[in-house]
Amino acid sequence: MDMVTILIVVGVVVLVAIVVVLMMSKDKAPAPDNSADSGEGKKDAQSSEKRFKAVLSGNDLQSQMKQEEQELLTKYTAGTGEGINEVEKLLASDPNNVDLLDWLAFMYYSNNETDKAIDTYKRALAIKPNNENQHYYLANSYFKKSQHQEAIKEWNEVIRLKPNSKIAKNAQERIDFIAKQK
Repeated sequence: MDMVTILIVVGVVVLVAIVVVLMMSKDKAPAPDNSADSGEGKKDAQSSEKRFKAVLSGNDLQSQMKQEEQELLTKYTAGTGEGINEVEKLLASDPNNVDLLDWLAFMYYSNNETDKAIDTYKRALAIKPNNENQHYYLANSYFKKSQHQEAIKEWNEVIRLKPNSKIAKNAQERIDFIAKQK
């Protein structure tokens, strides 16, 4: 064997040994105490372990983080308030992530935090102004606060952006509903 092959074999052996040691230490780890942040510490350790395994397996770390975001968002239950803090933390490290802003706005809306929903939809639209879905739900947020003129303006924007779509039809129905109420 030449020197390069030997170094590669030694590197792989060392890497496998590290993984084995980590796995064994996980099995022998003491039970977490019942202090206030023991749950948070356990989550951080699990998250770090997932990322470490992703790197060892050759998976892209960004893909792993995206998967963790998706897992968080798919566990959301409307009206419970759960997940809001986690999405806010994710946004702190990626403040221009339109998908996270959209989710956070929806979470605020479904938890009757309408002012926060409006502000968050506006933030998302400042980044990506032609998103008809966010205009639609911003309008719904305005409607929920009885700010009908603002709602109509946003629903008209939906119609302008996607005139022949189902969401435009829904927006027109809502505009018509308000017109009938007058």
